[in-house]
Amino acid sequence: MTIDVSEYGRLPVGELVAQALTHNLPIDHWSPSSLAMFQRCPYQWQQRYIHGIKARPAEAPVTGTVVHAAIERNFAQKIASHEDLGIVELLDWYAEDAFPRIALEEQERSGMEILWDTTPDKARARGRVMLSEYHGNVAPRIQPEAVELRIAVDFGLGVPVEGRFDVDRPVSVIDVKTGRQARKTPKEDWNIQAAVYAKARNKPVEFHSVGASPKTNSVKIYTPLEEEALLVHPTVAQRDELARSLQAIARYACFLMSELGPDEPWPTLGRFHTWACGWCGYRSGCPAWKE
Repeated sequence: MTIDVSEYGRLPVGELVAQALTHNLPIDHWSPSSLAMFQRCPYQWQQRYIHGIKARPAEAPVTGTVVHAAIERNFAQKIASHEDLGIVELLDWYAEDAFPRIALEEQERSGMEILWDTTPDKARARGRVMLSEYHGNVAPRIQPEAVELRIAVDFGLGVPVEGRFDVDRPVSVIDVKTGRQARKTPKEDWNIQAAVYAKARNKPVEFHSVGASPKTNSVKIYTPLEEEALLVHPTVAQRDELARSLQAIARYACFLMSELGPDEPWPTLGRFHTWACGWCGYRSGCPAWKE
């Protein structure tokens, strides 16, 4: 399902900038994650979105994708049933169907084997405990209206910003984040998501952060019930300012395409980021790491 909110028009602060923006990129939309990637490192973005090179799939994001699929499966049927699936049924589906199927799909999509930090069995077990804890402790208090809802918002970037959130309900939008560690505060790029969701739905965004240690499988879950900072609802002024920043990102991308073209390496700004290079799948061909 897609909600097109372009009829709301561009944010006033961005009208003059948007008029001056000549879109020359081979993309028909931005996403919060692609905007965050360009902001971290234009070279990384160039490889992914202009050259179409996909990074090798890794253990943490693949495991997170499977956990998300199981959470979606539960909430999708809960819209009508108002009841959560039985935990045994959901965990069996996760372990026997979803995990092997999605892992294979990720490998086929990228053409590369998954880079396992541990082993497939250990990753599956870690995702299983994350899912079990979330299903037992968080899911019972959520009644969804829609799941995996797609939105398209005009921020004056030449093309819309499209996103997809996990759960929509009357009082908020929910986005579930998984990883090795649960977070008590949103990451910087989560704020882009919050602004997109807020403009589309005019609701606060709840970030649910679920983490499990690869060493011990101990699970931590933070939601706005435990950490208020995970409830994000940008004001109109904050959305305007973020729109201005996103327009600057898009303008810089268009400038690099105009000045350097698609093939000359774009700036390798990830080396000035606190962690971008350490997790980048494009380092082998990056000019900043030639030596």
